[in-house]
Amino acid sequence: MNAAGSSVARRGPSVGFYTQGLRTPSSRFRVEQLLPGLRERGLGCTVYAANPSNQGETRHWSPPQGLVRAALRLSAVPRRVCQMPWALRHDVVVFQKPLLPFPSARLERAVARKRPCVFDLDDALYLKTNGRGWIRDIVESCELIIVGNQHLAEWIDVPERTVIIPTVVDTWRYRPRPPVPGPFTIGWSGSSHNLRELEPLVPVLEQVLRHTGGRLLLVAERFPAAWLRALPVDTVQWSPEAEIEALGRMHVGLMPLADTEFNRGKCAFKLIQYMARGVPVVASPVGANRDVVRHGTDGFLASTSAQWRDGLHGVYEDPDAAQSMGQAARQRVEATYSVGAVIERYVELFSSLSRWS
Repeated sequence: MNAAGSSVARRGPSVGFYTQGLRTPSSRFRVEQLLPGLRERGLGCTVYAANPSNQGETRHWSPPQGLVRAALRLSAVPRRVCQMPWALRHDVVVFQKPLLPFPSARLERAVARKRPCVFDLDDALYLKTNGRGWIRDIVESCELIIVGNQHLAEWIDVPERTVIIPTVVDTWRYRPRPPVPGPFTIGWSGSSHNLRELEPLVPVLEQVLRHTGGRLLLVAERFPAAWLRALPVDTVQWSPEAEIEALGRMHVGLMPLADTEFNRGKCAFKLIQYMARGVPVVASPVGANRDVVRHGTDGFLASTSAQWRDGLHGVYEDPDAAQSMGQAARQRVEATYSVGAVIERYVELFSSLSRWS
């Protein structure tokens, strides 16, 4: 449990956040980075993190695979159950994704009978086995649903109780990078299992990198894909600090996505990270990508191989335009996809639900 307090005198409700884990990206970006701003505004905030996480990772290492990972996920359940009485200490309780790593809403329903609850969802978890009924049960028990994009809001289909707040970045940590020296660098950052989204672009990347004399820069926790051997690749072992540094070495950031139901539920966070560092982007027009990228202003949307080639060549061949795109991308993040842009909405929502006075 992370029960860090605040030195600021409370002027608002106490909020308990039940998160997915100590290191999971959704927990860090949809809860942890909001805490300083919430506390500055007088809210009491306590985090109860699953450990091991609902993905199987521990405090010190990334998720293993197979049976070990499954065993770790299940081992967290007794600890999670033991955390639940602490919910009664708070005026509002937030479930950052489901409490348990399997389809059961029993804990959420029990807490919601005694406290106003918020369900925060930033992935299409309803597509998992038995997931539709599971997520519906949680939604029905909560007074407010916060989702990361319009597609998730449409699936939830309770507009009177649903608010869209995108996943955002701390623009103090994600600062605009200076002009990038060296060879033309096409970048991608993400989880290793999502490298499959890049594979269809290999022929395009081969052509563009050969034409530009460039490099492909990948940031992930591991690099198992055999197709990587066909490209001039530099790799960076993921950590929060290493990722931010690597983003600053990119001339352009990629977010290819197959047009699937699951990908339509993604929150385009990879693009927001690139753009916060002033990196122009090329992305598939899938889901929230279409909302984040203004085609021709801060990047390009590309569906065909020719469009991907044209977008990448456009960034390479016109550095001045690319710099302008990067600046526009940064401004877009500051205005819409930063902690500063959304923190007051969270304060208002939690305060409106609270019985605190």
